[in-house]
Amino acid sequence: MFPLIFNAMSTLIFALVLIAYYALHSLLAADRVKAALSSFITPRYYRLWYNLMATALFAALVACYFFTGKTALWSPNRLLPYPGGLLVLSGAVWVFRALGGYNLGEFTGLAQLKSGAAPKHESLKISGLNAQVRHPLYFGTLLIIWGVFFIVPTDAMLVFCGVSMAYVMVGSRLEERKLVAQFGEAYQKYQIVVPMLVPFKWRKKRL
Repeated sequence: MFPLIFNAMSTLIFALVLIAYYALHSLLAADRVKAALSSFITPRYYRLWYNLMATALFAALVACYFFTGKTALWSPNRLLPYPGGLLVLSGAVWVFRALGGYNLGEFTGLAQLKSGAAPKHESLKISGLNAQVRHPLYFGTLLIIWGVFFIVPTDAMLVFCGVSMAYVMVGSRLEERKLVAQFGEAYQKYQIVVPMLVPFKWRKKRL
């Protein structure tokens, strides 16, 4: 009885920590927060600081997961790890291809650190994977995390996948508000033609 209570409590704590991580991640990406922190962190350092902070917090989150009590959701199955591995591999390839469409120097913050200038607003990119889905990095990430779930089908991993998927849904919509404000009608037309997260929609219109 006690192990079940411990697992339930530790899983709840893990869920709360995960929600706090994603909430802080979105909060620090908000323009108002960036402006408020500009007196402490100059704009050219912000992206690099943001990425380092996110990486450190994610490492702490992973450590929290390993300390969380876990319960298998079903008996070991020799077949499920194979489709799970395929999802992870597909998601990793998709993320790798998606990153190829970004300026990785600006994405990581290293370019701003080297140039000494704040990041520039880029033009709207609708080529490559961005012509298939508006948020290719999110789609690839979802493939990876659900693939991991099939490999490690525990209650804690299900919580991770569920909360992460909810964050992707909410975070993508918050990000789209910023993109509409930045690109205006061009992005609104892009929203009509290209699906947001799942690139498997029959479209009659073209970009």
